[in-house]
Amino acid sequence: MVYLLVLGIIAASTVKGYSGKRLSCFIRCSADSYIFNFIRMIFCILIGFAWVLIEKSGEYLLPEGRMIAICVLAGISNSAFLVCWMLAVRVNSMAAVDVGLTLGSLIPSLLCYLLFGEKFSILKMIGFLIILFATYILSSGKKNDKKQHYAGIILLVLASVGEGMNGFSQQLYKQYYTNPESDVYYPKTIFHLYTYIFAGLSIFAFLSVYMLLERRKKSPGKENASEMPLKNIVTLRSVIHVFVMAVCLFISNYMQTVATSDYGMSSQLMYPILRAGCLVTVSIVAMAFFGEKITRRSIFGSLVAIVGIVAMSVL
Repeated sequence: MVYLLVLGIIAASTVKGYSGKRLSCFIRCSADSYIFNFIRMIFCILIGFAWVLIEKSGEYLLPEGRMIAICVLAGISNSAFLVCWMLAVRVNSMAAVDVGLTLGSLIPSLLCYLLFGEKFSILKMIGFLIILFATYILSSGKKNDKKQHYAGIILLVLASVGEGMNGFSQQLYKQYYTNPESDVYYPKTIFHLYTYIFAGLSIFAFLSVYMLLERRKKSPGKENASEMPLKNIVTLRSVIHVFVMAVCLFISNYMQTVATSDYGMSSQLMYPILRAGCLVTVSIVAMAFFGEKITRRSIFGSLVAIVGIVAMSVL
């Protein structure tokens, strides 16, 4: 059953990646990424609240302080991942972005080893270094100027760290709040609802600061891209992609929590497997829908990445 959940997560992540790549074509500046992701969080909050009503979990809507702190971490890291991913996919191939995100799978594994005693092999660092090499191969293959290339790598790192910390927050929730017989149990619906609430708030804060800084450095008589009418980007087509991404994000995150909390799948096994599966599916989607040709470099980089992922999973 747990591997059916893994397949569902991979499918949802692949559809999310497809819509995200389509949506990136509407982005004119960084502010647009914040706007789209803020709209996505609104959709996720509505879905999460509806799920709370369906499961009749309303009695848990006032969680304790530690639960709130975990949800804040989950929300901020999730928002950082979403915004940086959408910006990274504009200047990197989908395959390079997906391989880059694999680096984040090391974060929950390492932190769970340090804090909760999950077994961790030093040999897994071999897989980590192999994946790092694969990321360089795939990201350096695209012909960008140096400034754009380095910006793409920085965005990949930030997105990877954001996704890794979001995975770790799920592990924190698993450790402290998933035993129904304990005095501090909270349903998964509550965890995800508050995660999206804090993600929406943090994205709104980032957007406000960005708009303020842009306004201060605006040249007299010159219109910034961030000040152009929203109707030019928030169209029916773009909102549909945002909604699809919201649904897939909710499904993916919820299934990850089910796999780890209900079926006891370890972080060291789940996250690398998810990234390996997404690497394959995303490469197919990129080739079929976005004209990203399969080159010797991409094949070699993907094979190196898969070797690294397998090494992280079994060593």
